[in-house]
Amino acid sequence: MNYPNLPNSHLEITDQPQVKEITNELLKTLQNALKGNHLFTEQVELSLKGIVRILEVLLSLDFFKNANEIDSSLRNSIEWLTNAGESLKAKMKEYEGFFSEFNTSMHANEQEITDTLNANAENIRSEIKKLENQLIETATKLLTSYQIFLNQAKENANNEITTNKTESLEAIKEAKTNATTQINNNKTESLEAIKQEKQQATSEINEAKKTAFNEVLNELTPKVSGLYSGIFYIRNIIYIQGGWEQKVKDLSDYTLDKSKKYEIEVFFNYLSVKTLEASACFALKVQEGFLKESIQKLTHKYTAQTYHRNLDFILIKCG
Repeated sequence: MNYPNLPNSHLEITDQPQVKEITNELLKTLQNALKGNHLFTEQVELSLKGIVRILEVLLSLDFFKNANEIDSSLRNSIEWLTNAGESLKAKMKEYEGFFSEFNTSMHANEQEITDTLNANAENIRSEIKKLENQLIETATKLLTSYQIFLNQAKENANNEITTNKTESLEAIKEAKTNATTQINNNKTESLEAIKQEKQQATSEINEAKKTAFNEVLNELTPKVSGLYSGIFYIRNIIYIQGGWEQKVKDLSDYTLDKSKKYEIEVFFNYLSVKTLEASACFALKVQEGFLKESIQKLTHKYTAQTYHRNLDFILIKCG
């Protein structure tokens, strides 16, 4: 933009002539203002006031009648004031021209200023748009990165969960297998132990029964007299402690009186292995026949059973 140069504020005024005595205060003030470094407007104002006062004084005096009495220094002062006024007028015209040129240049530069402002506003809007686009792009990148991070974290978590789940299932399966194996081993050991205990108990019971039976027979020996031959006769085929039809006890060494009463307790285990007939039974056989009190039917098949009879009888012929 083009601006006019500011006019020089210096006034081409010669030194004020010295007067013998200045009694007017306005003139003193004007003199001090012109000599001092005062504002230009203040100097002009004081100069104009001085000129007006001088003119008023001159008009009120009979200047021309008393011209010879005016001091030469006063005339010089008036001349100086006149010259100063002319210089001031010229400077004021110069300033008027400056302000006129300044206003003209301002009108000429108005469109340029408007265009510059509009261009600056457009540049500002363009920069704002760029910043908005950069912000959107940055936010999009951040959101994309965050989404990728979330997806990776989710995938890692799923993989970790799957791995832990697989390991847990395998651990549970292994623990279950170990527990099942341990249980089966313990069960087998327990069954074996129970079986052994059962066999041992059965053997001990059978041995105890035999011992008790022998003791009973020994106790009955003094009561037995006469000839007696008796066995436990098995009418149906059964399995008794390792053999088929078996004589449990031979009493032929003892003599039994037919007219006397005898007490015999018979106790043993047996297991039937074939189809039972309606008349399948146990019985005590003597020479005269079977003791009725000793007969016991066989009621089960493939089942361990016990024969137990307390025989209280008088030996007679039985059939």
